[in-house]
Amino acid sequence: MENKNYRILVLSDLRKTTEVILKNTASLAKMIGGEIALLHVKQPLGVVKQDNQLSAVRSINDTYTSTKNEINQLVKPVTSEYGIGVDTFFKVGNVKEEINRKIQEFRPDIVVLGQRKSTPFKLLGDNITKHVMSTFDGLVLISSHEQVIGSGKELSLGTLNGSQNLMKVGLLEQLMKQSSQPLKSFKIKHGKNEATQETPIDKHMVEYVFEPQDNAIQNMSAYLTRTNVDLLFMDLDDAANANIKIKNVIGKFNVPFLLAGKRKAKLNNSLN
Repeated sequence: MENKNYRILVLSDLRKTTEVILKNTASLAKMIGGEIALLHVKQPLGVVKQDNQLSAVRSINDTYTSTKNEINQLVKPVTSEYGIGVDTFFKVGNVKEEINRKIQEFRPDIVVLGQRKSTPFKLLGDNITKHVMSTFDGLVLISSHEQVIGSGKELSLGTLNGSQNLMKVGLLEQLMKQSSQPLKSFKIKHGKNEATQETPIDKHMVEYVFEPQDNAIQNMSAYLTRTNVDLLFMDLDDAANANIKIKNVIGKFNVPFLLAGKRKAKLNNSLN
């Protein structure tokens, strides 16, 4: 299978964690041959606070200048460190509409979002994580705010309740070829009657199985850190079959993770 050139769209609120999110994106892009675009959107009410038309225009112009400078200051050191370009876009308008428009224009393969530990679906001020995951059918990377993919060591990949579905994700196969480390599989048992052992999705795999307890996700998070996983893959079908709610995972895993699978049919139970 030939490697494709991935398009990666970062949705950013320009908080201090943006640098780590950009580093995760740049690291992944270098491994897979990707091109990066960053989008930041401000609501009009946050920009135009005067009734006077002339003052409103001046406020918009000042905001564009200051925000562009802020974005450039965040992007420049990352592009210098990783040797990869980032196209930046700033818009004033309805956040969801501008994101939808950029997705239609750029046609990304991967959309990158940051974690939210306390309120996981509050990004850019308006439930944007939930919106993207409910409408975008590509891969969604939830970037850690603490850990950078690779970080100068050999790549270590993991899966959460992975099945044969994940092997259909070309990105996983492509990344596995770049590492001699075994794939780490983290699973939560389905219940009492799980006596049969599932066929491994790859012969070079280490499996960690957790009992279906209330603290299973927390225990798994600790093992992800302990086993130095750089990037965790999760298929929504597999998560649904294991009764894993995405909202319980976002914010609790310290590692970056990629969500795959068709979302619209699977997310109601996972996100609510």
